[in-house]
Amino acid sequence: MAAGLLVSGMLLWLIAVLSLGPMAAWLFSGPSLLPGQIGDVCQRCIAAASPFSTAVVDTAIPVVVLFFLPTGAGLVIAVSAVREARRLARTGAAAADVLRARARAVTVHDHRVLLIAESTPVAFALPSRLGGIVLADSVLDVLSDQELIAVLEHEAAHLRQRHHLIMITAAAVGRVLGWVPLIAGATEALPTYLEIAADDSARRRSGVPALAGALLKLGEPSQPACVPESAHGLLHAAGPQRIRHLVRPEAARGGIWAAFSLGSAVLGLVAVTTSIQVPYVLAAAAGCV
Repeated sequence: MAAGLLVSGMLLWLIAVLSLGPMAAWLFSGPSLLPGQIGDVCQRCIAAASPFSTAVVDTAIPVVVLFFLPTGAGLVIAVSAVREARRLARTGAAAADVLRARARAVTVHDHRVLLIAESTPVAFALPSRLGGIVLADSVLDVLSDQELIAVLEHEAAHLRQRHHLIMITAAAVGRVLGWVPLIAGATEALPTYLEIAADDSARRRSGVPALAGALLKLGEPSQPACVPESAHGLLHAAGPQRIRHLVRPEAARGGIWAAFSLGSAVLGLVAVTTSIQVPYVLAAAAGCV
């Protein structure tokens, strides 16, 4: 729920930016830059969609500029985020190709994994299409069978719940809009929530002692020497700081206020965006009359 609210808030903020232009066209009036019939149609559609009988403020700024400037800025942001997501995907795929060339595919406890020769015990997940679960061969020596099953379940949960897609979406938007406090905070918090979500799934399947023991033995997440630095967004089954959450999780009511606040912000963005965009859609469907 937390991850969904955070990602939804990031994307809805961007959509809300696109709504500022159409809203400004309701509130302000100015000279028309569009010639003849085109300008008349544009003004008629704005008037048909507007909840106000007349524009509130008369300005020297043409309405078409008010309409399209925020929309254009939002589109530039959206295109930049998509380009960043594609760049991250390409670099990740290239790094995965290097990794797969050094790995061998094996089956461990009914999970198909890529096994790499690495003295540091690491376990992480690539996107399914790029290889899925990756284990260092030293992990097999360090962990007991139950701990290994817990690690495999943790990484399988990352793949089932499409955490890589969430990570790359958040990273791309965060690279472009990191100056926005909501998006900066969401980008920072998401990895922790995704790891906790995978922990919860593994805990239900293998038990707390096995998973906590595995997290303690694997230690802090690390980048193995055989993995290129360009491998972005690896989801590690490591992190002893999460053991406290497994052993003595906080009461759910402790997060009610935070969830309510974030949920209210998301609903507010939905309400504002809908109240602006829907009238334009309805006006256009009615022929702007």
